Amino acid sequence: MEEERGQQKQGGRLGERCAPEERLGRGGSQPGRRPPSAGMVRKAGVRSGSFRWRPVVFTVVCSILIAFALARVLPVPAEQVGSVFYDIRGEVITSTVAGMRVQVPLSAISPRLREAVIAVEDERFYKHPGIDPIGIVRALVRNLRAGRVVEGGSTITQQLAKNMFLSPERTLGRKAAELLLTFYLELKFSKDEILERYLNLVYLGHGAYGVEAGARLYFGKSARDVSLGEAAILAGLIRGPFYYSPYRNAQAALDRREVVLDRMVSAGLITRAQAKAAAREPLELAGLGTRETRAAPYFIDLVMEEVLRRLGDGGNLLYSGGLKVYTTLDMSMQRAAEKAFAKGLDALTPQPPAQPVVQPQGALVAIDPTCGHVRALIGGRSFRETQFNRATQAKRQPGSAFKPFFYAAALDSGFTAATTLTCEPLTFWSDGTPYTPTDYGEFEYHYRGLTLREALVVSCNVVSVQLANIIGPEKGVEYARRLGITSPLRPHLSLVLGTSEVSPLKMAAAFAPFANGGKRVEPMFVVSVKDRHGRELLRNQPRVTQALDPRTAFIITDILRQVISKWGTAASIADKVTRPAAGKTGSTQDYADAWFVGYTPDLVCSVYVGYDDPATPLGKSGGAAAAPIWADFINDALAGRPPTTFQRPAGVVSREICNDTGYLATPFCPNTRWEVFKAEAVPTETCPWHGGTAPVTTGQARHRSRTGV
Repeated sequence: MEEERGQQKQGGRLGERCAPEERLGRGGSQPGRRPPSAGMVRKAGVRSGSFRWRPVVFTVVCSILIAFALARVLPVPAEQVGSVFYDIRGEVITSTVAGMRVQVPLSAISPRLREAVIAVEDERFYKHPGIDPIGIVRALVRNLRAGRVVEGGSTITQQLAKNMFLSPERTLGRKAAELLLTFYLELKFSKDEILERYLNLVYLGHGAYGVEAGARLYFGKSARDVSLGEAAILAGLIRGPFYYSPYRNAQAALDRREVVLDRMVSAGLITRAQAKAAAREPLELAGLGTRETRAAPYFIDLVMEEVLRRLGDGGNLLYSGGLKVYTTLDMSMQRAAEKAFAKGLDALTPQPPAQPVVQPQGALVAIDPTCGHVRALIGGRSFRETQFNRATQAKRQPGSAFKPFFYAAALDSGFTAATTLTCEPLTFWSDGTPYTPTDYGEFEYHYRGLTLREALVVSCNVVSVQLANIIGPEKGVEYARRLGITSPLRPHLSLVLGTSEVSPLKMAAAFAPFANGGKRVEPMFVVSVKDRHGRELLRNQPRVTQALDPRTAFIITDILRQVISKWGTAASIADKVTRPAAGKTGSTQDYADAWFVGYTPDLVCSVYVGYDDPATPLGKSGGAAAAPIWADFINDALAGRPPTTFQRPAGVVSREICNDTGYLATPFCPNTRWEVFKAEAVPTETCPWHGGTAPVTTGQARHRSRTGV
């Protein structure tokens, strides 16, 4: 509508330039001319009132004449070229050049398929001259009723003109060119010829162009042999092949099929009984087979989704527009991820595999913590077997990998890494229900005091729930949100143990602030997209915001470094990691899922392993199943890079404390260590067990005596 108003304004200016000549021609004040009579004034008024539509008529007539001329001299343009995807270093990842296209005559396409396409895309195709005002109004009404865009007003001829000739830019000039080219096509070709070209050119997803290629891809048959239900599936794909692909989202494809069938009923092409029968047809797909074996397929899927969402055009531009898509991926890191992931999951796979989709599955996401660039991403063992992207679509409980968010909240609430809480049987009441947490392993309780550092390093559940009870589960939700977790979180005490579902991508992003001094980064897949002429169609900038006190981030990191040691839950990789690194294991109830989220100053990586069926336990902890994958990946991905250290921010100080009590050490303490504190939270009392003056207390009371919380 904006473009149409722009055309009207342009026409108005043309009329204004012509107006002085008309006034001179009528001679109102010219010498030798009589003054106009009243009748002439009325006629002039009529002319003035009709003035606004003259430029429009003039433009339409000129467009038709120009189109008629072009139809005599211009050939139909050649097919456009595929798009190329580049990694962050300029290496080619893959391209869409190898699209599948099979040209067939209109007579070789099922009449039902032709009718389905016309019904859903351009019901009045055979009745309009290329532009359909009635269709535009009908689409506007339907969109207003739905409160969103559910139907477009472009005709099949307009879509063909756009797909064959034009770039995706939305400008007045492009709209005018589309109008001109639409008339050109209508003058040069018959309606059946236009429909044939359209059906052979339209993009239907997974690299398939045209309905013949689409029928083979989805149903393993020719376009002449598809059933009514299959024809409706194919016709429904045109609007959004990425979103309605039955390989990606079967339910969305079936819902779209019903929309197409309803349109066919409304157009009088089929009966309601035929539509109901077609809607009951089972969805029997041919399978992708060896198709789409491109590099980094799960990552490229996400890139394509963003480009399609941002540029529109139903995928035709992406697959045949010659775009250059510059991504955040680092192919050297992606190859390291694939190698480590395959090795780790193969070691966990029963032989022979019992399911068609080999289990267990998993995901790996690596992010640059300085800018949010996704450097590597794996969404499953085989994209050919399953296109379900577990890196972004799998929502699973992260277990103890969620604890650092609560511990960060505690550090900002007056606790310190030396605060001591006792691991012993305790019952809490949550929403009227008793809750008694225990630890995993041979012993359910430590029956002694643990500093917050030790509790997080050994992943003590009892101390963690106590901590959540003191600061409140809502505080943990607040910090998880602040760091980037956007999925629904249930504010119960058990949340500290990771009982709400998250995705591996979000977990990687939420750990980035611990690696970069407290800055939240948004995951980013696409840097920029350029058209074949080098014009930039979109560009993304890193989104970085300060979300956490840098001192809190450093202290959490200092604690999590000990997780990857002989004292921590990731002791299995302590000897493998030779550079400064930190991380947290996660294991869910009955070892159903295994997690490890770890990082260096250069890279954050989240690894998840589990069966797609949550009822099937993996039987391994995060330290045993996920951490080795992480270690192999980090070593390979950062090979050749000098180790970097986590920078201590101003306001963090070190003090020697008693390892048994967490108080400042005395000369008589047999076990001491150095601890890091925020400058204002340094303890002032000395160890009461070994010659100090502080009162001997336990649990939260001892914590209060030292910090005032």
